[in-house]
Amino acid sequence: MWLGRTSDSEPSTERLAQVFLKPQVGRHRLLLLLAEAVLRPLVLFSGRNSAAELPPVKRILVCDCGLLGDAVLLAPFLGGLRNRYPDSHIALLGRAVSGAFLLDQNLIDERLPVELPWDQRFSFWKRHNPFSLSWTKFFREVRRLRERRFDLAVATGWGSDLRENLVIWLGGARRRVGYGYAGGGFFLTDVVPADLTRPHVLDRNLRLLEHIGMRVVRGGESLAVNADAGRMVADLLAHHGVANEDLVIGIHPGAGSAIREWGHERFAEVGRWAAERFNARILWFADPGKPKPVPANVEAIRLALPLAQMMAAVSRCQLFICNDSGPMHLAAALKVPVVAVFGPQRPEWFGPYGEGHRVVIRHDMWCRPCGDQCRWKEPYCLRLISVEQVMEAVRATLECTESTPAERRGLATRVQTPRAAD
Repeated sequence: MWLGRTSDSEPSTERLAQVFLKPQVGRHRLLLLLAEAVLRPLVLFSGRNSAAELPPVKRILVCDCGLLGDAVLLAPFLGGLRNRYPDSHIALLGRAVSGAFLLDQNLIDERLPVELPWDQRFSFWKRHNPFSLSWTKFFREVRRLRERRFDLAVATGWGSDLRENLVIWLGGARRRVGYGYAGGGFFLTDVVPADLTRPHVLDRNLRLLEHIGMRVVRGGESLAVNADAGRMVADLLAHHGVANEDLVIGIHPGAGSAIREWGHERFAEVGRWAAERFNARILWFADPGKPKPVPANVEAIRLALPLAQMMAAVSRCQLFICNDSGPMHLAAALKVPVVAVFGPQRPEWFGPYGEGHRVVIRHDMWCRPCGDQCRWKEPYCLRLISVEQVMEAVRATLECTESTPAERRGLATRVQTPRAAD
């Protein structure tokens, strides 16, 4: 029996998943239906293999076109995949920054960077013009994957929809695993039913892993911190007079999208208060590509570091205060308690994963999620969050943290990698 076939009761589950896990699909439903009507004949007469008919899995393709935060949320899935297929070659099709990070973590063997026609950096017309040269180049690159003869391909992450399902079908893998609730299920051999009780993207990825045949246990090890980067950061902090027994709080005021930024001055006010209230040393993290000075009203150590060194510095913190961003996921994966200020996105999908974190959010914003396309002149979902609300979250988090700085740093030595249950 073809594993992609669903039972009579599942279409309603798929519709619910579309509404609650991918609501923007509803806004483009006619376009999606048109695209599926055009693409379905392409696979109508193609062969479909069931998992039982496949040879041993030696070559695996993972398609995840997200940014750094998405790569962090993918790491537990890849760790589980390593456990399930320890001798297989794992290649990631996605962005260069994600591939480089996961290579450094030894979670993949190869990165296949690809320029995505639907990338947000492009103009609206270029993203949606099917005759754009970027689409032609993209499909030409993806079709070359057929020469690699992948045994298994998985479409993961938030972007798992018709486009990613099409990509792994074009890649020619014998077994193609992914979700169908956002379109393109007919490209897959395995359409995995969504678990609406676990909507977080990390859990969505692990759900795919469970379908492959691995029973996972959530939680486990942390991300690996590069030893050389750790020594460099230790020397840097010692140069600034940061002692081992000091309470260190990291603040990262940036985000991948300006619409997710609460505001540098507001973060600075929280940092100044935390330094005075808790006698804390403040590390102010800046993007090396977009350097900004530390606001004048806070005494902080400004750090604009490459990724490996940034991870080492974050692991030194006992608390990390930030927006909804990639560094938020890094801190959570390093098991550093996080206070995250959320605006346009839903924390149940993208919040800091694990225990001990706090999200500050205005729940009464009916326009969330907006896909970072704010309909107002400014993101009121963030502007209406007061400095006092974030201060209260910081206070509650620090007062609930019982471990010493040394004990906290001891936890941050190795992403939460699922392991096979005995």
